[in-house]
Amino acid sequence: MHLYMITRGIKHAVDQFITELQGKYMPMKARAADDKELKDFMVQMMVRPIQLWECVFPEECKDIALSTLLSQKLPKDGMTQHKKHNKFLWAIRKALGAEPVPEYDNKIKMPISSDWVEVVGIGVKKDYWIDMDGKHHPNKVEGSFEGL
Repeated sequence: MHLYMITRGIKHAVDQFITELQGKYMPMKARAADDKELKDFMVQMMVRPIQLWECVFPEECKDIALSTLLSQKLPKDGMTQHKKHNKFLWAIRKALGAEPVPEYDNKIKMPISSDWVEVVGIGVKKDYWIDMDGKHHPNKVEGSFEGL
C-alpha cells in the first residue's frame, strides 16, 4: 500500500521523523524467486520523497546539464514510468509557465550518482537577459548577460 502525505515543520524535526520512519520494519509474507512456499520476511518501510526541484544553469550549458540530469534509462525524456502521471506533469509544466524539454545533445555528461532515483524532466523556462543599463530583455542583446 502507498500513503501519499505532506509534511510541514521545522526542517531538522521533519528530517528526524523521516530518518526514524525509514528505520521501521514490518512483517510480510513473500516468496523468493526459487521458493514454492510463502515465507516470513521483515521489510523496511520505503520512504520515497516526491519532490519538485528547479535546477538553474546557463543556457549555453543546456546540452551537458540536460544530459546529466535526464540520463536515466526511462522510456523518453519527460515521461514517467507510470504513463498515467503524464497528464499531471503537463499541468505542472503549465502552472510553472514552462515549455517541454527541448532536444539536446547527450554525447557528454557530468558523472552523477542516480541509482534508485527517477528523474523526470517536466519542462524548461528561458531566462531573461540584462543589458548594460540593467534593463531586462526576453532574448540576448549585444553586451547582455543571462539573468539566472
